[in-house]
Amino acid sequence: MNRVAAFRPGRRRRVAAGAVAAPARPRSPYTKLVTLVVWALLLYLAIPSNIMVPRAFRLPDMSPNALSRVIKLAFLFAGVMMMFGSMGMTRLVIRRLNPFFLLFLVAVPLSTIWSIWPAATSARFVSILCVVAVCLGFCVVGWSDRRFQEVVRPLATALLLASVVFGLIYPDLAIEIGEGTLKDAWHGLTAQKNQFGQLSSFAVIFWVHGLLSRQVKMLTAIPGIALAFTCLLLSRSSTSLIATIFVVLMMFLIMRSTPALRRHVPLVVVVFTLLLVTYALAMLKVVPGLEVILRPIAAFTGKDLTFSNRSEIWEIVRDQIATHPLLGSGYGAYWIGPVPWSPSFAFIGKMYFYPTESHNGYLEIVNDLGVLGLVCLLGYMAYFVRQSLQLMRFDRAQGTLFLCLFFQQAIINLSESVWLQINGAFVFVLMTLAVFAMSRSLIDARVQARYAMARPPRPEVSPATDAAAAEGPPEPPIPAYRPESVMKALGRDR
Repeated sequence: MNRVAAFRPGRRRRVAAGAVAAPARPRSPYTKLVTLVVWALLLYLAIPSNIMVPRAFRLPDMSPNALSRVIKLAFLFAGVMMMFGSMGMTRLVIRRLNPFFLLFLVAVPLSTIWSIWPAATSARFVSILCVVAVCLGFCVVGWSDRRFQEVVRPLATALLLASVVFGLIYPDLAIEIGEGTLKDAWHGLTAQKNQFGQLSSFAVIFWVHGLLSRQVKMLTAIPGIALAFTCLLLSRSSTSLIATIFVVLMMFLIMRSTPALRRHVPLVVVVFTLLLVTYALAMLKVVPGLEVILRPIAAFTGKDLTFSNRSEIWEIVRDQIATHPLLGSGYGAYWIGPVPWSPSFAFIGKMYFYPTESHNGYLEIVNDLGVLGLVCLLGYMAYFVRQSLQLMRFDRAQGTLFLCLFFQQAIINLSESVWLQINGAFVFVLMTLAVFAMSRSLIDARVQARYAMARPPRPEVSPATDAAAAEGPPEPPIPAYRPESVMKALGRDR
């Protein structure tokens, strides 16, 4: 057996007898600095600048200002410097990156040409470039197998803990005032309750995953799960709650099931993905009559097909889509604020409030980038699932984490707009980090496997001849850990 042994959750990767493992990766002196940059970016996008203003008096001002431009340029500069520090690995990560994510990065600046508000599209593209640069730099400097969750988990937990303290000290600033689901709903340090629910959902997933994969001790994981789930309930975000329960159950199914059941995981994943896409297309009304198959679900739950009573918002957005069906209105050009010269001002006259989003990530993409955006999104989803399943063959725990994050986002976007949306703030950063981290993890997995196959297994020797064999000529040294050099020497595969 001359390949890397299968990885089991919670255990270190072991190499079969006779195989040659890849050498240890040298620790970068800039690891902590890169972590601080990622944390700063997440905090900057998660906590609104007007957090000390009661929500009832906040105005949805989405126009850029001089300070935000300076901060964005600083993040962009930091990301570019990190990339230049390891150009070989940067090229490898980009080569294995989700191609539909790259297509999205091309479609956004192109949409400036036909955008109904080019300045807004350009500003949002600069924000996207900042996030992409930092996330790419994060995955090429100071990388380790568990770095993604080891960086995100503590920050998400700290944000939730700070939100609880903030809510106890300033309840009028951290708790919503309204009727229905808004009444007594917490938004903590985030802008609104749904964002607080999404942050809590992420934290639950990371802590449960750490516990199941034995990357985190139980005495540490239980308080983290309790805090995150408590904040999830306080947010009163039913969509985030449903998505979290579904994802946690799936995580248990994948990581604690028998080997016989694990063989069927790819089939289960594909079926659930198709169901989610079908439901999304039914709400988009892309295929006439498709929504009929969902009526039994609506009758069972006692709700309409929106599951959140947001059909009126969707109808207004669909009217806008009908004016630009192929290419959309331009990325981020529709929600520029309640100003009379914006098409989104129609919400003021029809609904007497300004929602700031379509409350459906699939609908939002079609409104921004038209049919081109929908193709890009569906391809992005399919390739994300494909790469997650590929990674699970090398590292089941890590592949499961990425797969669960995908399903959480796929469900949340049925009633929230966070797919590839910079307005989704920290959610966009986390999913972009996941895209780049999965690319880097696949590269490292290939390197481990190719190192193991690079040399034939050593012949077995008896104890009597073991000492004599040890005095023989030493094996040639293993080169330093440079995956870009290894992949070049051993041959690259896509």
